[in-house]
Amino acid sequence: MGDAKRTVTCCRSKMHLSIPETIANNPLPFLPEELIVKILLKLPVKFLLQFKCVCKLWKTLISDTQFANNHLLSSTAYPRLVTSVTTSGSWEIKSYPIESLLQNSSTTVIPVTISTGHQQYKILGSCNGFLCLSDVRHTYVRLWNPYINFKSKKSPTFDDCIYCYGFGYDHVNDKYKFLAQVVIHDGDCETKTIIYTFDDNILKTIEDFPGNPYTSLGKFMSGTLNWMVEEIDLDVIVSFDIVKETYRQVLLPRHDGYDVCDLYILSNCLSVCFNNSEECCWALWMMKEYGVVESWTKLMTIPHEKLLILNRMRCYVVPLFISENGVVLLVNMSSSKFILYNLNSGELNYPRILGKVRKVKSDLHIYHESLLSPQW
Repeated sequence: MGDAKRTVTCCRSKMHLSIPETIANNPLPFLPEELIVKILLKLPVKFLLQFKCVCKLWKTLISDTQFANNHLLSSTAYPRLVTSVTTSGSWEIKSYPIESLLQNSSTTVIPVTISTGHQQYKILGSCNGFLCLSDVRHTYVRLWNPYINFKSKKSPTFDDCIYCYGFGYDHVNDKYKFLAQVVIHDGDCETKTIIYTFDDNILKTIEDFPGNPYTSLGKFMSGTLNWMVEEIDLDVIVSFDIVKETYRQVLLPRHDGYDVCDLYILSNCLSVCFNNSEECCWALWMMKEYGVVESWTKLMTIPHEKLLILNRMRCYVVPLFISENGVVLLVNMSSSKFILYNLNSGELNYPRILGKVRKVKSDLHIYHESLLSPQW
C-alpha cells in the first residue's frame, strides 16, 4: 500500500501542472487502492488501455490477469454487435455500438470496420471478449481479441465441409473449445463431429451430433452449446455440455398454432422465437432457469405489421439484446431493419444505420469487450 500511495501521489503532482492555481493549492483527496480498483473495473476497455500510461501502478494493475477476469464480470459497458460482411469480393468485420442503437433512433448509427490485417475471416462465435474466426474457406479456426490484438495460432485444417458448429468456454479446465459437425465428401456424404481445444491445438472426433439443427450456429451459455433440432413430430433443444462433452435434450414450451423460428440467448437466458402465420404475429419465450421446463415465460407477442413483415410465412426476426430498462433490440433480416421494442409500453422504434445488415442469421454476434489474453 505504501508504494501505491506514493505512486498515486506522484501521478497527481504531475496533474497539478495543468490545472488552475486555486485548485492546485488545495490537495486532492486521497483515494485508497481498493477504491481505485473499483472505479477502474467499471470503465470500458479502450479507456483502460489508455490509462496504462498514467503510472506504473495502473499499468501493472490493468495488465494483471485477475483484474481482466474481474473486469469482464463487473463491467457495465454495453456490448457491441459484430458481423462479417463482403465488400467488393473481400470480407470485413463490422461493429455496431448497441448503446447508440438503443438510445437515439433519429441518429444514423455508423458501423466501425475492425481490421484483421491481410487475412479475411468469418465470425463463428463470440465468448468472453474473444471472437472465433474462420478463414473464408472454413479450413481452420483461431481465437482473436481485437481490443488487445491477441490472436491464437491456427487450428489444424478441416478437410471437410462444416455443417453446424459452436464456440464456447470450458470454465472447469479454463479452455476454449470449438465444436463442428462436418460432412465427409467420400461417396456417401457421411458426417462426423469433431471438437478442437485451442490450448491443446488438437482435433478429436467425439459422439456424433444428434438430429438436424435449424441453423448452423450453436448458442453458448452457462457452459453449454445449444441448437434447435427437428425430430419426428417434435422440436427440441439439443444441449452440448462443453466440460463433459456430452449431449442432452431440453424441451420447448407449448406452442400450439405457432411454428418454431430459432433459438437465441437474451439476458443470459435461453430464448426461443415462434411465428403464427394464421394470426400474423411473432412471439418470444424465455427460459428463466436453464433446463427447467416450467420456467419458460412468454416475454412478448408482436403483430407482423409492426415488425415490417410483409410475407406472413417468411418471418425472419432475430432478437439480439435486452437492456436493463426493458428495451429489446430486434432485426428483421428480410428488410435489414433494426427494431426497438419497449416491453413496458409496447412502443416500437426503428433506428437508422449506415448500410445494410448482412442477411445471414447466424452471422450476427453479441461481443463483450475484454482485456483477457489466454496464459498459454
